[in-house]
Amino acid sequence: MGPVQWLRDCAKRLDYIHFKDINLDKYQQVMTECIRFFDACGKGVMCPIGQGIIDYKSINRLLKEIDYHGYITVEQERDPGNCDSSLRDVSQSFAYLKSIGF
Repeated sequence: MGPVQWLRDCAKRLDYIHFKDINLDKYQQVMTECIRFFDACGKGVMCPIGQGIIDYKSINRLLKEIDYHGYITVEQERDPGNCDSSLRDVSQSFAYLKSIGF
């Protein structure tokens, strides 16, 4: 799925947006392992925003273009038993989003 095109296509129906990012190499690795979601998170599939494959600069431009004023949830998926780096990673995500104009 292309997030930018999807957001453009659904612009009139957007109430809120949910942000997260994916490390493509780790995603491809865990997809061959057939493991549980939180186990994949424990292996780093969900990375801080700006360090993965989602193009947040393009998303930011589009949200300005469509005059989006709704909520955005920023999430850092973690294995609940292994969440020591959550605060650090969420802080990195917010710093990145701020640096590109969110």
